[in-house]
Amino acid sequence: MTLRVSGMETNCVVKLGRLRRTDLRPAALILGRAMRDNPVHVRAFAISNAERRGQALERFFQPVLLGLHQRGLTYAAYRDNALVGICGIARPGFCQPTPLEKLRLLPPVVFGNPLGTALRVLNWTDAWARRDPAEPHWHLGPVAIEPCVQHRGVGTALLTAFCVHMDSYGAVAYLETDRRANVHFYQKFGFTVVAEADVMGVPNWFMSRPGRHPRKDWQAQTPQSH
Repeated sequence: MTLRVSGMETNCVVKLGRLRRTDLRPAALILGRAMRDNPVHVRAFAISNAERRGQALERFFQPVLLGLHQRGLTYAAYRDNALVGICGIARPGFCQPTPLEKLRLLPPVVFGNPLGTALRVLNWTDAWARRDPAEPHWHLGPVAIEPCVQHRGVGTALLTAFCVHMDSYGAVAYLETDRRANVHFYQKFGFTVVAEADVMGVPNWFMSRPGRHPRKDWQAQTPQSH
């Protein structure tokens, strides 16, 4: 599907659909660039240089996205056939990585990073996993937009498509975030904070969105893209 989105600077046309398997590495690149300054990533990877930290996150997110590709789905936003945004979703009952996925994560976490990175990443991911709701839910994340096209409506388009998908099933959705600005963004889509906690000294918010029937205005803007 094609959607025109507008923002602070200009309008742009993006196409929303499923992330192509061949775009897993470009998606990891976007995640590395867009999320390198997230407080929990700064703390977990302990790399002061932002560019190097982004590269470490790119290596980390490649196996993460591969696993999510197999046990969930990932929306993608393309502009001029170039990937500019991603929105990952794990299916109910498949929120946590499998043992094989965890093994795939070891090399990119252990090699090329400061001593203790593996333990810090384990502490971070374990803190999130312990708070995963017991009730069936779709797990949102990671979500990232290429920095050069942020604040132009691409993230809103992806989240709108996500909400239409959830509402078509009347499904509960859940996410974690370590950025206060993200809390306000997700609240616009019906998420509410259900818990807060410090993870490695970093404030984190845990948010849930109840199942509901589709809103006509969302359906008009963004048809389902499964």
